[in-house]
Amino acid sequence: MAAGVEDEPALAGVPQASGVGADAIGGEAALAGVPEAVCDKARMDAVLREKWEAPVHQGVELRLLALYAASGLFALICTFAKGAFGFGLFAVAAGAPVVEEMAKVVLPLMLLEKEPWRFRSAGAIVLPCLVSALVFATVENILYLSVYIPENKLTAGIIWYRLIVCTMLHLGCTAISSCGLAKAWRHARDGLRMFSASTVTPYLVVAMVVHGLYNTIAVLFCLAQ
Repeated sequence: MAAGVEDEPALAGVPQASGVGADAIGGEAALAGVPEAVCDKARMDAVLREKWEAPVHQGVELRLLALYAASGLFALICTFAKGAFGFGLFAVAAGAPVVEEMAKVVLPLMLLEKEPWRFRSAGAIVLPCLVSALVFATVENILYLSVYIPENKLTAGIIWYRLIVCTMLHLGCTAISSCGLAKAWRHARDGLRMFSASTVTPYLVVAMVVHGLYNTIAVLFCLAQ
């Protein structure tokens, strides 16, 4: 009789979380009811349940702090790199919002897709995203006020507008995206399963559209002056 997946050397011993995913057959609809697939799904469910129910390990706070710092650093890099798009209407209205909104949440998103049980609250997901947005907005404001806007056109109104409105735009759009991350995380936690990025997509799209509309209005207003 043909050997099942339980005889595979790679599946011997204690299952690891990293083994739950691409090579698993338990979630394949076409294999529903097949003994090997049923066995594999039970193994997957047991591993995920163990990970979600495990107590918080020491040092998790340091890892989250590292995530905050990395998110801010990545946002900083993207702020300087955005100059490659130029300042045309299409680049500002479409290209920049897509890249910026993705860049501000991509590191927490990557960790959630791999090990969502590392987060023990929605706040631990939202906070690094907002830190990233704040770093991004701060550095962008510095560049606009010190480099992009000519000194003879720099007024107190422009300075306050950028510090308040533009900063709130970045924080607001990222808050929308991070709510999507938190919702997807709650679904994974409540179901003791892996994180599904598809739940985040509508929130990311809304954040990008809001950002793009703002940029379009701002550019058209400047051109009308």
